[in-house]
Amino acid sequence: MGKEYISLLLSLQTEGRWQKMKKTIFIVLTIIFLAACVQEQTIDTIKIGYIGPLTGTGSPYGIAELNAARLAVGDSNSDGGINGKQVELVAEDGKCEGAAATTAANKLISVDKVNYILGGHCSTESLSIVPITEANHVFLMAGATGANDFTNSGKYAFRTYPPAKVLYGRLADYAYKKGTRTVVTLNEEKDWPQSVVESFKIRFTELGGKVLLSETYAPGTADFKTQLLKLAELNPDAVMISVQGPDSAAQIIKQMNELNIDLQIYGDTLIVSTGVYDRTNGLLPESAVGSTPHVDPDKSPETKAFYERYLSLHKDPGIDPFVVMEGFDGANIVLSLIKECSDDVDCARSKLLNSNWSGVAGTFKFGEDGNPETKFVAIVSIIDGKQVFLEE
Repeated sequence: MGKEYISLLLSLQTEGRWQKMKKTIFIVLTIIFLAACVQEQTIDTIKIGYIGPLTGTGSPYGIAELNAARLAVGDSNSDGGINGKQVELVAEDGKCEGAAATTAANKLISVDKVNYILGGHCSTESLSIVPITEANHVFLMAGATGANDFTNSGKYAFRTYPPAKVLYGRLADYAYKKGTRTVVTLNEEKDWPQSVVESFKIRFTELGGKVLLSETYAPGTADFKTQLLKLAELNPDAVMISVQGPDSAAQIIKQMNELNIDLQIYGDTLIVSTGVYDRTNGLLPESAVGSTPHVDPDKSPETKAFYERYLSLHKDPGIDPFVVMEGFDGANIVLSLIKECSDDVDCARSKLLNSNWSGVAGTFKFGEDGNPETKFVAIVSIIDGKQVFLEE
């Protein structure tokens, strides 16, 4: 009886060990299976980076272009992806700041292992990103980037947005033609507004005009009254204003109204916009004139259908429709390059330079300097809350 009892105990102990062993084997196999699934998912997914201001003063641009890029990626995935692989758009908030954009670019390249980045979507972001993408052999397609310094900034750096000298040289031509001979200027201390005002001033003085005074303000400034009074005291024919975001634009227009400053306003694409008209409850003067990259949403059935589709999914960003369209077209151009060239960015660069690219905004042709050769430029005013074209 004693021997049988001991044998039974040993049998139960052995069975317990086996049960524990089976559990261990099951856990190990599960881990191996999950790891294989993750690896398979990674292999079957093509990642594209996105950097834009998703918060802060430039967010209307960054969010609008991200929404448009997601539509392009969604369309691609619905059609089967690229060579059977799904595309994942990895978005990072560049905050329209150099430091944040730099962090975002390093993360996308070192962690997500992207070979293509859509961004930045603010000149300060884009100019900060280029040294990083060039050093890592990464292809960059920037949007909402108008600073003149982006031109020839990198071998693999391109943009869909026209440079400031094209947009605001044209505005200076218009101002001078309408009899403006003296101006004062006010701009935010960021790359884009600085390029806007400098481009206007260079062309305006070339034509024979005179710049009486130039004032700048730091990002985050809310009180412009001292500077506005200082500029108005010189009794110029007009004031040229450039900002980074719609909040400061609206504040400037409101404070000009409070101070009864009745100057002809020339401005960038944010100052003279339906968004600022709405934010100021119609205080933006109908006489205010701006220059903007523009595409008529009704220019073609494809363009109209796309913009109606966008507005059915997202609210009107209050900026020119071109910004949304370039976000969609820029993403589609990169998707096409990946389809033909995979990770070979030298192939992508060559293909980009030697092709015309048709999209909802129109046809893009890129130069060696990174700029789009097609000029999407219009001179506009806002009348009764709607964009009116003075020259196209």
